[in-house]
Amino acid sequence: MGINLRYPGIFLFGVLIIALVCLAAFLLRRRRRDRIRIRAANTDRLKMHPLYQRKLVQARIFRILAAAGIILALAASVLLSSRPYRRDAVRDPVTRRDIFLCVDLSSSSYAGVKDLVNEFGSTIDGLDGDRIGISLFNTSSIQYVPMTDDYVFARERLDALAGYLSAEEEFMADYVQKYDSVYDIPESERPRYDELNRILSTFDEGITAGYEFKGTSAVGEGLASCLFSFPELNKEKRTRIILFVTDNHEELLEDPLVTLEESAEMCSQDKVTVFGIYPAGRQAAQGSAESRGSADSSTASEEMRRMKSAVELTGGSFYETGSSITAEQILDDIASQAIVDTNTAVASLDQDTPLFWVCLLIAGFILIAGTTLFYVLRRGIRKGSFSRKLTAAVLLGLMAVSIIVIAVRPMYLSPSAEIMTRNLDVAFVVDTTISMWAEDHKIQLPTQPGSGLPGSRTNSSVPQTRMDGVKKDIYSIMNALPGSNFSLIRFDNGAEIMTPFTQDINAVYDMVNDLSMPAYATARGSTLNTAHDALKAILESAGRKGRNRKTIVFIFSDGETTDGSDLMSFADLNGMIDDGAVLGYGTAEGGQMYYPGRGYVKNTTTGQNALSCIDEKSLRAIADDLDLTYINETRDALSLEGLKGTSLGGRLRLIRMMSRDAAFANGDRTGYEETYHYFAAAAGLVLLIWLFLTIYRGGVA
Repeated sequence: MGINLRYPGIFLFGVLIIALVCLAAFLLRRRRRDRIRIRAANTDRLKMHPLYQRKLVQARIFRILAAAGIILALAASVLLSSRPYRRDAVRDPVTRRDIFLCVDLSSSSYAGVKDLVNEFGSTIDGLDGDRIGISLFNTSSIQYVPMTDDYVFARERLDALAGYLSAEEEFMADYVQKYDSVYDIPESERPRYDELNRILSTFDEGITAGYEFKGTSAVGEGLASCLFSFPELNKEKRTRIILFVTDNHEELLEDPLVTLEESAEMCSQDKVTVFGIYPAGRQAAQGSAESRGSADSSTASEEMRRMKSAVELTGGSFYETGSSITAEQILDDIASQAIVDTNTAVASLDQDTPLFWVCLLIAGFILIAGTTLFYVLRRGIRKGSFSRKLTAAVLLGLMAVSIIVIAVRPMYLSPSAEIMTRNLDVAFVVDTTISMWAEDHKIQLPTQPGSGLPGSRTNSSVPQTRMDGVKKDIYSIMNALPGSNFSLIRFDNGAEIMTPFTQDINAVYDMVNDLSMPAYATARGSTLNTAHDALKAILESAGRKGRNRKTIVFIFSDGETTDGSDLMSFADLNGMIDDGAVLGYGTAEGGQMYYPGRGYVKNTTTGQNALSCIDEKSLRAIADDLDLTYINETRDALSLEGLKGTSLGGRLRLIRMMSRDAAFANGDRTGYEETYHYFAAAAGLVLLIWLFLTIYRGGVA
């Protein structure tokens, strides 16, 4: 078995120095012996004496032990100075796949989709290492769940989607098919009708944008949107799969931007495999059409044929779901094909392996110290040269100190090292009430990393909104904590987890950039209380990932409460948070709020432009409950730039330090430089002196 050395030149240089020291010591010893040698006659009888023979054997044994100690210690010190290491092949498991569930939510397929969604929900629990995302479409597309390995969150979202589909099924059966007009619905059934409308609107607002001009069920656009939702699509090599659930029944009023066939070709070019799943509900409709002998039969058959042809173009399979095929069987089929087609990614990881050589150095030191101590005690502590004993004690002490330091393995953080905060889960909780668009946060808004911030006003003389400051700070935090998992929660009338903890930073950037005001007609005022339950849910999700991760929370708000409620306590969440900050925006003087299409928001009492003022008391109360630092970001933005480092910048530095310390305690040495080899070289130098004295004068003490 060979030995890998980071500095093989040091090893060769050390061997050469040892050889030169030995040669010089032998030559000097020979000259010294010739100079002071005194011959004695008739020593043969003395040498034959049993006592002499016993002492001679004893002396030789201890010389051999001492020599062995010197050889072991020198060899170990030279090898440690050269930094022995092991090169490990780190393999990326073939089971790591990116799976997107792309679901058509048009009314023609909801019945079959509901059953499939329920089955997929139970199947998610069996995933291990795969990432999953969910994309929904009808007229338009939304990324319902960005790519994540938070299966609990994905399962909860699927349950909510199943609830939507159940509500749609009930709505169609009990109202649309039962009554010709909304005015025909009895008053006793109105509350349930309104509740179903509310449930359906939470999904329909995103997937039916522009339906009055475009029609419904843009299948090709839905698949293309899902394709481009994969993170790092053209950079990171992974097995990517789309489970495409649709009946391929388009009812468009204009030509689509991209057809199903064109979307399939794009998937094929990007090596994304599409598995088409034809809902059972649509099959029933097809069978009914066939029994009637109508033209719908040939239409449905053509839709199935086109869909089958498109998915097979990507290397995937087509499924006509029914009682004999389940989602779990489909995923099993996907898993078996993905394992065959996926190449295992291999990376090399070099790790220092000083442990064996440190043990060898300690063993050599014990032999050296033991034989020396035995020689001194046998001879008598008061006998012999004091200078020799002092020399031996000093050299042994230096060796002992060096070995102790080597065993501790001190390290330092390289100034050039990029600290990757991979052990952090960072949650952004953003107040998106209308008051967060008050124009009293004057800053120079930077561009988002990698792209510009559309529509941003970069002239510092123009008033900026509080939300501009929030977005700028979120970008800064994400840049300062690379490698972290990020989550985004928005709250206004209600709270929404826009994305679970994910490393898909592009998805987070896009969502932050798209943060917008709530609908003016439905805005019900401001309160921080709304964020509590959503924050609790995301913190519980982070807590399930293991104790080696740290949870960071940043709350962005002006603290304003205008709905008449009292601020609730957030203290029950304290134990789930490791660090973070409550960031306040706005000024005591207040700012006006411009609502697009309506102008500046008016004070209903005075008729003048309304002013929103920061409520620092509420923000400090939240910070105290969560044991977090409160920072007034608007005050920092309006003051000298140098003061910025003492607020959010300083907090981020402490968080990076915490992440580094936690990673170090968990065995992660990324970014740290070893120093044990310097002390090994020092121990080697002391051993060279010991070796020279041992050869030159027969012993050190």
